[in-house]
Amino acid sequence: MTKKRTRAAVLLTAGTLAVGLAACTTPADDAADALGAVDQGDGTAAARYSTPLADVCPSTVSVQWNWWPQADHGWTYQLIGDAGVVDAEKYTYRGPLGSTGIDLEIRAGGPATGGQLPLAQMYSDDSITFGITTTEDSIGGSEEFPTVSVFTYAVKTPLVFFWGNEDWDFQNLTEVKQSGETVLAWEGAPYLDVLTSLDLLNPEQIDASYRGDPARFVLEEGSVLQQGLLTSEVYKYEHDIPAWGKPVEFVSIGDEYDAYTSQVSIRADQLEPLRPCLEKLVPLFQQAAVDYAHDPAPTNAVLLDVVDQLTGSGWELTPGIVEWASTIAVEEGIVANGTDGVFGSFDIDRVQEYIEIVAPLLSQRGQKVAPGLTADDFVTNEFLDPEITL
Repeated sequence: MTKKRTRAAVLLTAGTLAVGLAACTTPADDAADALGAVDQGDGTAAARYSTPLADVCPSTVSVQWNWWPQADHGWTYQLIGDAGVVDAEKYTYRGPLGSTGIDLEIRAGGPATGGQLPLAQMYSDDSITFGITTTEDSIGGSEEFPTVSVFTYAVKTPLVFFWGNEDWDFQNLTEVKQSGETVLAWEGAPYLDVLTSLDLLNPEQIDASYRGDPARFVLEEGSVLQQGLLTSEVYKYEHDIPAWGKPVEFVSIGDEYDAYTSQVSIRADQLEPLRPCLEKLVPLFQQAAVDYAHDPAPTNAVLLDVVDQLTGSGWELTPGIVEWASTIAVEEGIVANGTDGVFGSFDIDRVQEYIEIVAPLLSQRGQKVAPGLTADDFVTNEFLDPEITL
């Protein structure tokens, strides 16, 4: 089981992790040994990410995220460091992508784009190079908005069910099901259909009235299992929600739910035109993500500054939450090497098995799943550098 840890224990583990990572090397390390630990200050992105891209990539590569800037997005900000500029009206952060000769534009999503899915946005805005998608998005949009995912930052979802009842000690989703306790979740979330179809939850115990408000959790003194993110709510309920203000326990959904939630995708019709770019750019994505995991603090400072400049967004980050999120994601295996040992890779068999489970469910919801869809249609590891590992 994935259990709640105290923040002190997490940070102690993070220190141990940093020592271990410092002893590891990747292909980019050989050219950057003189830098020592990754320090995302002035000039470091330029020194760290230097593969020439101007002849093979668009002059500006854009990445459309699916939410406001947060630690999950840190690897993209790592590529710019503090050399970028915020456009508070467009909710973007733009700057030189290292010293590659091109620019990177990072676009906020979710409420910033009226809730549009990045895969749909890519088909309405040709200036978007990459969109962040989930496996459900890719399957459900495969006929209308076909995409190909070339890199994944996380190998499992940070989704959890958390609670505050000290008498509960759930070890896995099967125990949650057997308890019959109420599970408070977002209405229409596809993962709920998957969990019930796998007999990991009873439909009768799901209350789909959750809207992100902590009121019910507090009112019932934590005696409800509530949907949340390990990288967000598990920290916030202890530190940022005074009405609760104490630790919660959790069980990981990602341990038993095989969707990828941070797929870096392109339009399927752009695979061949972008191939020369992808061959050189995707390894930089891998390297930046590994570097961010190694030393997230400098880029977390950039994230905090960017969010501070997005006045009017209503979105907030704190030093505590970005530190927690970037640390716990690695500790709990949300951010990790793929099953082949390569950072950023997809397990093709896992994706194929997931298609067989979720495609019928999404079709029942009216989503347009391409007939005969296979994993090879929308995920690929061909552009990854197999030597880049965490």
